[in-house]
Amino acid sequence: MNPYLSVVNQRLYFCRLLLEQLESAGATSSPMLERALWQSALYQLESAYRFYLREVASTYRCRQPEQIHSVAELVAALELMGKHPSEAQEIANLEQQPGSWLFQLLSAYRQMLVIQQEQVSEQSPIAVVQIRPESEIQDLNTDLLNTWRESFNELIERHRQHMQEC
Repeated sequence: MNPYLSVVNQRLYFCRLLLEQLESAGATSSPMLERALWQSALYQLESAYRFYLREVASTYRCRQPEQIHSVAELVAALELMGKHPSEAQEIANLEQQPGSWLFQLLSAYRQMLVIQQEQVSEQSPIAVVQIRPESEIQDLNTDLLNTWRESFNELIERHRQHMQEC
């Protein structure tokens, strides 16, 4: 059995739990709690994506799937083996299309990292962290994150069915 399959499922499950928490809290939650849960859900989705790349690599029997950190590395590893699966190509296409859910998800994640790095790297004798509005992180909200999660689930289910047949 593929060791990455359960990790991907777990990350998606954690994301769903975080989004359900947001929905159940509704209007009673504070803006900072909402922001923390949105960012946590985004982290879980991005983490699930990275592990999914490794799952695909492991399914196609790449030598060191743990070394796969990007779709480019996945494609290169598969090409070394003389394999060109449609799953890797679809992921690469989604990553490059600015209107795709995957491109938006990864862009939001990178924006979140940049903002966090700026906050940490500011030189100040006093530990002050400037709070920025969540609109700077691509207007994260529960509906958008749920859409990304559902799109990712659909992609994974479709790919897993196809990879099982191969």
